[in-house]
Amino acid sequence: MPMLMPFGPMLFLLFRSLCLFVTLSYAQPPAQSAECKKAASDCESATDCVHRLAVLQSACVTNTCQPQCREAALNLYQNREGRALLRTDASCVPGRYELEKCGFLPNKSPKHCSFAKLICETDLQCNSKWEVFVSECEADTNELGHCPEKCRRHLNATLNTQHGAAFATCTCTDKEDGRCTQLRELTLLPCLLPEHEVPLPRPVGPSGSGVDEEGEADLSGNRVNPDEPNSHSQSDVPDGAMLARGHCSLLLAFPFALTLITAFWAMR
Repeated sequence: MPMLMPFGPMLFLLFRSLCLFVTLSYAQPPAQSAECKKAASDCESATDCVHRLAVLQSACVTNTCQPQCREAALNLYQNREGRALLRTDASCVPGRYELEKCGFLPNKSPKHCSFAKLICETDLQCNSKWEVFVSECEADTNELGHCPEKCRRHLNATLNTQHGAAFATCTCTDKEDGRCTQLRELTLLPCLLPEHEVPLPRPVGPSGSGVDEEGEADLSGNRVNPDEPNSHSQSDVPDGAMLARGHCSLLLAFPFALTLITAFWAMR
């Protein structure tokens, strides 16, 4: 009569196979679209774009929204070919999971406030409305902490454009993100919140901006100098794969515990 495998080890093998299947399912990269590959090829053929893309590839690997990744994403978007690449579904863009998580993909929401501002500035219609708001209202909102009715109208005009709507929901990271925080809390929020909910003003530092007309000019000269590359080396994998591995560790402990309990009762 053939010997049957003990129940505990058999259950362990079953759980192990199941966990391997789940982990591999989560970790499978999405298919790269033809649109993305075409845009990536165009970027790689342009010297300035490929250099900026290389910086992004080395900086956006931690999934923690580090300043290096932020500056690299802003830097790439200021290049014509880089902008076209980020506007695709990003299926072939290195670091795409971190870019989406941190708000640096044009087709995803919410967006990082500095990125939303850059997108608005590269669109002629949005930028014309935004410039009016900034020129007439930035001093009031930043220094006085309140938003006159005319400024609310100017900001609403920006929000009503295709590329200005992102200002209403934009976010900032917690990683040395002072310029974004100033933009969101001191420039935008006073005119987004009801008057009685506006927070008190606080001292801020200077910030800069640039303008580009969509399809006409390039911002290649406005290079953002990223900090030294981050020393982390975490793979660019979906968060689901990391989560699946953690759950599998817990599941695989279950058969061992069951085996010990079975052995204990057999000895009694």
